[in-house]
Amino acid sequence: MEKITLNELKMHSRKEILTFLKKLWNGDSAPCPLCENSLELLHKKAKKSDCDWQCKTCDKVFRTLDLLNELNEKMP
Repeated sequence: MEKITLNELKMHSRKEILTFLKKLWNGDSAPCPLCENSLELLHKKAKKSDCDWQCKTCDKVFRTLDLLNELNEKMP
């Protein structure tokens, strides 16, 4: 599994990225921005955190808090 960065998301505006992150935090279904398949919680069994998501198809991990921090650094 590979951690995804902000540059790989194929999103161009701060609003678009925040909308995507909010969907994940609310538990709404959000498609993978890379391959359009559904994302799943990374820690399903342990229920440790609902902030980490993964795409089984493209084998990428979406760490939402890391993405938010990166967004705040690049697009204040």
